Amino acid sequence: MLPAHPSTEQPTGLIFDIQAHSVHDGPGTRTTVFLNGCPFSCEWCCNPEGLHRRPVVMHREQRCVHCGGCARACPRGAISLGADGLETFDRSLCADCATYDCVSACYHEGNVLSGKRYTVDQLMDIFRRDRQFWGRGGGVTFSGGEPLLQRDFMLPLLRRCREARIHTCVETTACLPTDYFMEAAALLDFLFIDIKNMDPVAHRARTRADNAQTLRNVKTLGASDLDCFVVIRIPVIPGWNDGEENIRKTARFVRECGLEVINLLPFHRLSESKWRQVGEPYAFADLPGLSREELAPHAQWVREEGITCYTGWETPF
Repeated sequence: MLPAHPSTEQPTGLIFDIQAHSVHDGPGTRTTVFLNGCPFSCEWCCNPEGLHRRPVVMHREQRCVHCGGCARACPRGAISLGADGLETFDRSLCADCATYDCVSACYHEGNVLSGKRYTVDQLMDIFRRDRQFWGRGGGVTFSGGEPLLQRDFMLPLLRRCREARIHTCVETTACLPTDYFMEAAALLDFLFIDIKNMDPVAHRARTRADNAQTLRNVKTLGASDLDCFVVIRIPVIPGWNDGEENIRKTARFVRECGLEVINLLPFHRLSESKWRQVGEPYAFADLPGLSREELAPHAQWVREEGITCYTGWETPF
């Protein structure tokens, strides 16, 4: 269980998960920290509970015993019980809730909160505990959400990691002010940057945000002399960004920026249950995941543009 809000004047970060022994978020074995808040709202997001800059109540139906305790505890009347005994949430009444009584009233963890506060010291204690399991080449990965959105927390944390010689990686949208993005990148060993679609109109349609700042920061990073290793990721979404024109255009852009590696991430529906838990519709319920064979042409298009390409199944990182 995540710790309570720490009583300290240190800067704190809002974190919705910490996973030890992670092997898919950077080189080696890692501890991955997931931070709340994101400038994008991607409709396929694997972690919808981390999109907001505040904690979100997740209702886990499989843990709920339909006792009605949460409905009785809610001071706003946001939870009602139907004739079938099932809970219904009016999420509009939860937006600025500060007490989360429905969570504390649930002894079965049917309602849980996606986000608790940690200090830099608390995370460093966790990293020291986990370090013995990383082995050679492992370290810490910051994910989300957009981990770099919490600037006042992340910069001192990254500096502490560097002082402790901890290998650091960030999974980012790069949709951040350039000066700050470069300041953070200078403290990193490894960067995953998502380029979701080169077309600004298509990008906004599925992410509710513009792609210009991401592309600007990738260009700036490519022209710099920073020694962090950069991998551009493309989440391949059928019918949206999987066309040959977009894949090749992305690969050419990466090459022109002086970068060398693209990682193709095949669409999957593993987050569908999470979208239900946060009370949001899932836009891709009828879309099948991509197989290795279906992704092979996309990898070939990238390689034909002179870029090293790895798919989600074969990454060395």
